[in-house]
Order: sequence, then C-alpha cells, then structure tokens
Amino acid sequence: MGVESLADVLFSGVDVRLTRVTEVAEGLVVGAVACGPPPRCPGCNARASRVHSSCERGLAGLPVDGRSLTVRLQVRRFFCDRDRCSRRTFVEQVAQLSERYRRSSLGLKQWQHAVAVELGGRPGQRLCRRLRLRAGRTRLLGLLT
Repeated sequence: MGVESLADVLFSGVDVRLTRVTEVAEGLVVGAVACGPPPRCPGCNARASRVHSSCERGLAGLPVDGRSLTVRLQVRRFFCDRDRCSRRTFVEQVAQLSERYRRSSLGLKQWQHAVAVELGGRPGQRLCRRLRLRAGRTRLLGLLT
C-alpha cells in the first residue's frame, strides 16, 4: 500500500476530502470536508436523511514535520425527523477524527493521553511544548480522569 497524496498521510481511513493546504507562521492549516454517509441521530439512533446546514470546526491535529497542524473541518448539521426524538438537529462526527465538544483530533488526544500517563502535568506540558503538541497541564491531567 503506497501513499498517493497528502490526504492519505493526514486522513488515512477517514471519510474526509482534502480541499486546501495553507502554510502560516504557526504551522499548517488544512481544509477538509466530511463526505461520509449520513450519520445516525445520537438521541434516537435513526438514520438522518435531511441536511439542515453546514459549519466549520477547528481541530488541532498531530504535528507534521515539526510544525503544528490545524484542521478546518466542514461538517453537516442534520435534521432528526422522528416525532418521538427530543433532538431536532445534530452535527455529524467524523469517525477516527472528531468527537463532540472536542477541539483536537482523536490522534492528538491519544498522544496527549500517553504523555499524561507517563509524565503527568507540568513535565508533560514541557514535553508537549517540545513536540509541538497543543496541551497545557490541566488538559493533560483532565485526560487521566
């Protein structure tokens, strides 16, 4: 299995399409669009069929070539059409990339958790700074609970 493009390196096995790559002073900014099948409603587990709107989320990703990575992910908001469901709309989550209320990718979260387990708060924060991972001591300690 060979690497065909930058999308294969950054989003291997993830249902997103790479739209743009921009180099800024802080690192790289990558634009991506979620393109997977319609998700299920988190309230009633019914498959969504209607798109409400779309929005862009900012996710911190794993560093690339020693530079920080920010993913600008375009996701869709869907209607839940079941009368019994308390949710009217919900936002899709991209498997292996995003979670509700998170501002970092799942890969970055796993790295931060590993650092937190081994080093804890302040020493882990210093290591993250050297590795160009975005994490403060409270974030690292919060991953342990």
